[in-house]
Amino acid sequence: MPAMGHDFVEAELSWKRAARVRVLVDTGATHSVLPSDLADRLGVIRSPRSIRVKLADGSHRSMRVGAVLVRLLGREAGDTALIARRGAEPVLGVEALEALGLTVDPRSRKLKPSRAHAVLLVGTRPPRR
Repeated sequence: MPAMGHDFVEAELSWKRAARVRVLVDTGATHSVLPSDLADRLGVIRSPRSIRVKLADGSHRSMRVGAVLVRLLGREAGDTALIARRGAEPVLGVEALEALGLTVDPRSRKLKPSRAHAVLLVGTRPPRR
């Protein structure tokens, strides 16, 4: 099981609008988290329904989600983030790191590529030349 890490990085988050944001990289968190005021600033559209999630303290909470684009270290990926209360800490979770092809080096505590950043489109044909 990988060690949990908590480090901060600057990332560009966007949907309708973009912002450079200091986010907590949490390898113990499955989901990313956006405070509601940041989600509003980005123009993130919330899901019509909530999902039930387990928090780090063991409690459960129903939270809405929204799509956000994450740009970090020259990589970009879509992520589904939980929408938290206003002023909460923005968190980049493991699903976002996976989508970006990034991992936290346990020695240096820095983000590094975990794989080539590429997408395999199954069932599509390359353009004819």
